[in-house]
Amino acid sequence: MKFKAKLSVPHTQLLYNLVNPLSKLQSHSQQYSSSGIGSNALLSSSNASSSLSSSTILYLDDDKLVFSTRGSSYKNDSDGIFCFAELITTNGIFNSHVIQSLEADNAILMELSLLQFKTALKGVLSTQKESIGNSISGAASSLGSEVIIKLAKRNGGLPHLCFEVRDPLTTHHNRIDEVGGGGGGGAVAEGIGVNYAVPVRIMKVVELQYHVPPRLGMPDVQLMLPKDRPIRNVVERLRGISPYLYMEGNMKGILTLRIDSDGGSIRISLDKLVPIHEDCKSSQGNGPGHGNNNSGSQTQSQTQTQTQKHTHLPLVTPTHH
Repeated sequence: MKFKAKLSVPHTQLLYNLVNPLSKLQSHSQQYSSSGIGSNALLSSSNASSSLSSSTILYLDDDKLVFSTRGSSYKNDSDGIFCFAELITTNGIFNSHVIQSLEADNAILMELSLLQFKTALKGVLSTQKESIGNSISGAASSLGSEVIIKLAKRNGGLPHLCFEVRDPLTTHHNRIDEVGGGGGGGAVAEGIGVNYAVPVRIMKVVELQYHVPPRLGMPDVQLMLPKDRPIRNVVERLRGISPYLYMEGNMKGILTLRIDSDGGSIRISLDKLVPIHEDCKSSQGNGPGHGNNNSGSQTQSQTQTQTQKHTHLPLVTPTHH
């Protein structure tokens, strides 16, 4: 089994922006877990992480990288929050990558700590940016700005996901020494390697079926929330009044948040939202020859959720490059 990939600075930043909010779910889970493993513990045995109340599954194949993570947003939260993310690898997140596996679809499945994964990404990203900002020679820039991720054995043969990037300052100093001493003859200088090793547990790819998004039916209502009007601050205020939040939406572009308590009821409405008719029940039977779409705009949907979970939903910041 083999995995090796190279990431540029924008791709490392993109991966970090994805992992950072997701890791907060595990942070809350481990904070409330009485028997959980801390973020700096090693998942060294085959069942070390299987007992965790929160875990992250990483799936890799020739075409995609998939995260499946679960975490508890508050104490005694038995259900937790499930999050799933998928990135394209070929001509996508990786500059280049190689996977060799005996599993189906040439795939690799592993379990890891997302907190440790985030720490490693943050470290190599800092070194990558330092390389671009401080390097003078082209050799130093090319060596320091690309990070290598690979699956290897460490600590007595245990599997680890390893991150490696060249330190730009030592690369530059070595280059100057070679030029000043008249040696090297055009040889490329190598700086000190900055390495991170995240312990993982290799799993059978067939186990992926237990970590995929749930199959959901076609929704009654789909609304696109505006970026300039986040609802998290609203929910933060409401959760101190009631543990349950009712959400009502319709295809007219109106979303209503409601809580009921002994002291009364509070309703907050957001209007002018964008309804998404694609893959929605409201679009069925409204094509050519089926009349207009007015009937779909009357469709409404209501659900009850826990306010605690809404306040801990991860917010992923996109990166443009």
